[in-house]
Amino acid sequence: MGRKQTLIVYPHLNDCGGDPAGTWYVEYKYRIPNNPNIIKERIYKGLQKGTLQERYDIANKIISEKREWLESGKYLTGAGKTRVYMDELMYNNTARLYGKIKSELPTVRQNISEYLTFIKSLKTSVTYSNIQTKLRTFTAWLETHNLNIDVKNITRKNIIDFLTYLSNEMKLSRQTIKDYKQAIYNYFEYEIEKEIITINPVNRIPSLGQIVDKSAVPFTLEERKKMKEAIKSIDPQLWLACEIQYYCALRPGVELRLMKIKWIDFEKMQIRVPNEQAKNNQTEIVDIPDQLMTELIPLKNYGGNLFVFGNNKEPGLIPYGKNTLRNRFNRFRDDLGISKDKVFYSWKHTGAIQLIENGLQPYVLQEHLRHKNFDTTEKYLKKRIKNKEKRVSKFVTEI
Repeated sequence: MGRKQTLIVYPHLNDCGGDPAGTWYVEYKYRIPNNPNIIKERIYKGLQKGTLQERYDIANKIISEKREWLESGKYLTGAGKTRVYMDELMYNNTARLYGKIKSELPTVRQNISEYLTFIKSLKTSVTYSNIQTKLRTFTAWLETHNLNIDVKNITRKNIIDFLTYLSNEMKLSRQTIKDYKQAIYNYFEYEIEKEIITINPVNRIPSLGQIVDKSAVPFTLEERKKMKEAIKSIDPQLWLACEIQYYCALRPGVELRLMKIKWIDFEKMQIRVPNEQAKNNQTEIVDIPDQLMTELIPLKNYGGNLFVFGNNKEPGLIPYGKNTLRNRFNRFRDDLGISKDKVFYSWKHTGAIQLIENGLQPYVLQEHLRHKNFDTTEKYLKKRIKNKEKRVSKFVTEI
């Protein structure tokens, strides 16, 4: 016969044997329908200061209130605990249809949404989007495993199981999983600051994931010719995006997608990338070579506040979604029978390799690619470097 499950553990005080230097708390437990885990609550607030008698008085008050709440059965429906919050994990299209405001029992989704609301104004749009994506994946995994419960009940084992899933099933690299772990760790630190939990479940978790070389594979000269012939006439906007990556090393994720015409200084032949969009969070200047400048001149006929890559295949007020240009490129690549190892981002890498083979000095390349550290630039230095230095603007051949 199976062991009978405990439904309620009434509130009791842990006073550390009457030691005022210890961490006092009132603890109680209960079960709710459709949750396999017993929910454990601990209340620390007000119990860490004052005389012993003052602490006991506060503890007795908490115990009386929580006992009454448990005996009323309100914990079964969440009465008195439901909170209204803004769901920052919802995808934009869904939010536009149904709105973000929700009201429900305390769950990890609710707590993470509140955390994202808190950090939204503190992070750049790029950083915030990266954090949001990682925490969205984490929350989806918890919901799939019936773990969208009170944050106090998330354990170190749950975190390890999630990171193992990223490694074994999603085949993510060790660095990517490290980034996930950091995002989740920062969230739980926020909960500690709020005195919701006392221990971060992400602590002492070993490194997981495959060691993968994630550098984009450059295109061969023959592949560049095939793609130019196929893309330029059918989708000139996409071809311009390929050229800007190749010649100016703009990153496709945000810098390229959110590029505005006013970023272009047509007289100085430069692109000014604002710190809000730059990966390094610093306003950066990029030189425009002659070959690309010819392609950009027609943009002078449009307003400066328009996005270069407007969502109607011309400059406009609304930019494309973050995957649109990449998906359009992938269709051309696949139709041409080019390896899937060659991705949209490969244009930037291909331009860097071309400059190296034309004799550009490594530290000039670092400036062109806008790398903070020379270690990053070294990834591009596997090809032979000639002695003769050439200016970034002097591409020997077109794409």
